[in-house]
Amino acid sequence: MEITGFGTDFLIDFSFGERVVRFIEAQRERWPSLYFGGVPVAESFGAEWQLEIDPDAKYSEILTFSSGAEMEEFWEDSGYSLDVNGEGPFSIFYQFHRSRIGARLQGIEAADHEVATAADGVELLMSEFFLVSLVTPADPAEDEFSRSVLADFRRVFEG
Repeated sequence: MEITGFGTDFLIDFSFGERVVRFIEAQRERWPSLYFGGVPVAESFGAEWQLEIDPDAKYSEILTFSSGAEMEEFWEDSGYSLDVNGEGPFSIFYQFHRSRIGARLQGIEAADHEVATAADGVELLMSEFFLVSLVTPADPAEDEFSRSVLADFRRVFEG
């Protein structure tokens, strides 16, 4: 099977769990018949839903999104591809880590210019974080649908 899809990777703090709930809710607005985790969202997501976190997991966990049963079948046959409507299934792969990670920050993007300037060149240290990959059907730089999914993902981290 040919690997399909385009991954956009992130390193995210512990707020990922609450932010992903917002992302799921945004996808319910995108697709009223949303399938989450391969089943209708009403069966897989509710007020008590929480992100599964296994610090000992050897492999990434996955959250899957599709417009409904038809797209689930399309996904099985075509992988991460765009359908005739220019939309396609997508997922979030994530893995929680409890280990020190550090980096020197450069080229900071922030809504507040003063924060971006102050943070440029500082050393970032984290002891708990998620490595996350948003996998869309196509490169968001080249595809409007994939770009809109990525924009939704980024938007849940605003405030």
